[in-house]
Amino acid sequence: MSVFFLLGAVLVPLIGSFFCLLFPRKVREGWAIGIVALSFFFLFFLISPIIQGKSVQADILSFRGEYFSFSFFADGISLIFALVFSFIGLVALIYSFPYMAEYENQREYYFMTCLMIASLIGVSFSRNLILFYVFWEIAAIAVWRLVGFYREEKIVWIADKTFLMTFLGSSFMLMGFTLLYIQSGTLDVVQLKGATPPLVNTALFLIFLGIIAKSAILPLHTWLSDAHPVAPSPMSAILSGVEVEVGLLGFLRIFVWMAGVSWNWILTLAVVSSLIGAGAALLEKDIKRIIAYSTVSQVGYILLGFALFKEMGIIAGLLYFMVHAVAKAGLFLGAGVVERKYKTRDITRLGGLMRTSPVFGIGFLFSVFSIAGFPPFGGFYAKLMVIMSAVKEGHLWIATLAIVAAILTMLYLFRLFNGIFMGKEVETKVESAPPGKLMIGCVVLLGIISLAIGIFITQALGLPIAAVAEIFK
Repeated sequence: MSVFFLLGAVLVPLIGSFFCLLFPRKVREGWAIGIVALSFFFLFFLISPIIQGKSVQADILSFRGEYFSFSFFADGISLIFALVFSFIGLVALIYSFPYMAEYENQREYYFMTCLMIASLIGVSFSRNLILFYVFWEIAAIAVWRLVGFYREEKIVWIADKTFLMTFLGSSFMLMGFTLLYIQSGTLDVVQLKGATPPLVNTALFLIFLGIIAKSAILPLHTWLSDAHPVAPSPMSAILSGVEVEVGLLGFLRIFVWMAGVSWNWILTLAVVSSLIGAGAALLEKDIKRIIAYSTVSQVGYILLGFALFKEMGIIAGLLYFMVHAVAKAGLFLGAGVVERKYKTRDITRLGGLMRTSPVFGIGFLFSVFSIAGFPPFGGFYAKLMVIMSAVKEGHLWIATLAIVAAILTMLYLFRLFNGIFMGKEVETKVESAPPGKLMIGCVVLLGIISLAIGIFITQALGLPIAAVAEIFK
């Protein structure tokens, strides 16, 4: 039965997404939520065997020579990412119902959103590196269309830039996969685990270029801050909450799990990316650009945990991936509520929202606390574990810079919250439908989950600990 649930989690949203092009509006919205919710439901049936240290494999089609196989592989790493991808996608779709109601091209919106979620789940479970690449590129195409959703000339240019930068990186990645195949004769990640072909470092470097382009790590990060302000807010929640972090999955699966390689210079790149992202966020006034640069910073933090290549660091990275995905989605969905209410994203022209929407303000604040790393929120434990792991491994200056990045994160996030919610109330400038209870409810839900992860930290660490045990056994 585990094989059935694994295949269902991937194929239901993948195949079901195409029906979004056929159904009328009322059916289409419910259908989109239904297929993603069903995929999320299927994933729960994989938790028990994986917690017990088992893996689940499903082979549908393979070609002679092992250069391609339509096969899937579920372990702790892939299940954590797939659960987060599907959950954030589900919340974003629910939020989309009132948010997207007034816009055209909804057939494409729901089709591309469901397709992107399905492709991210597909990346998580892909056992073959070419299949991994195919799903990776499907997600990139969906992002391209959704970033350019509003169709204005400047927006389309930004969407093209987003696609071209990530495609450039993925082209290098494909070259790396090709080199691995030439050297080893297979692209099956299970067969490649522990293998050391002669040019493995060259192949891994090419693959790493694809990873940093997708994850908006310096110096290939510039597309993200441009894409967020022009994309629909539910798309931003998926883009920062899960899409950019699929690159981190690639690093963890290929570098840490498969090859057992982590270069020290990646630690420097990760912490510098975190610092520069935080510094840029501190200077911005546009809500979405602040949160976008925050993503650059926090993804650097997660990469730092993974690149330490030690149990504590990887567990911390996985925990912070979960924390960041939930809380960052809450911030972007909150930005959509603010923009819908005031028709501006400039924090110098906002204020006083806590007086009129205290529940919304508290939900948003919970997400702020989580990413800022305040106890008892999950972000506190994750950041503390990353810093402790760096110190334990003798990287004192890396740990020091990570602390500085954490302090900068607190500063720009409280500046963001203060600009929106505190001070004198500004005049509402609603010209279209005001933000409804469903939109605010999604923000509050994600804020509550951000708090719950910290309160129930022992339970939240269950899957990450099982996943890391698989890596080092």
